[in-house]
Amino acid sequence: MTRRRTILALSLAIAAAAAACGGDDDEAVTTDTTAPMTEETMTEETMDEEAMDDETMDDETMDDETMDVPAWQTMTITDVDGATFTLDDFHGTPVLVETFATWCPNCREQLQDTNALAAAAGDDVQVIALSIETDLSPDEVRAYAADNGFDDVRFAVMTPDLLAALVDAYGNTIANAPSTPKLVIDAMGHAGELSTGSASVETLAMKLGLDL
Repeated sequence: MTRRRTILALSLAIAAAAAACGGDDDEAVTTDTTAPMTEETMTEETMDEEAMDDETMDDETMDDETMDVPAWQTMTITDVDGATFTLDDFHGTPVLVETFATWCPNCREQLQDTNALAAAAGDDVQVIALSIETDLSPDEVRAYAADNGFDDVRFAVMTPDLLAALVDAYGNTIANAPSTPKLVIDAMGHAGELSTGSASVETLAMKLGLDL
């Protein structure tokens, strides 16, 4: 009887040991497999997806802003030296755009301050004077600038199409030279409101966000 009990006890011990070994193998396999999805993991992945969606929306918003540039800002202009450009070419640098006429005394007075601003600011600003006299030749406007010492302003004669586009955007005031119309396009390429009247070097610098 005692012997049978001993054999039974040994059998049970061997079975228990075998079961324990099998459990270790199962546990090892489980450790090597990918951990189950938890609520925290799901939350992190959801946040990552939302971040990607936000970045995509930001890119789309930037594209929309780029597409929103007014037509007149992308029209080709030829300056009096024969170089071509658009008013949308100067991202990173503020632009002062001033319209004028060679017969206009107010324009001549304003351009003295405008030229002084351009000389003081250097490469920190683009200063462009656009003639509303679309029938003038570049040579005539170049002579006007040289005769008056306007050496630091970039002069150009507007095409009829550009003048018409600016009038559509800002009204007839932009073509009224004696009111000395001017506008600022900021460094991001956004065009501001039209302003008129005499403006000193300090006032122009303030409009452009410059500290001279």
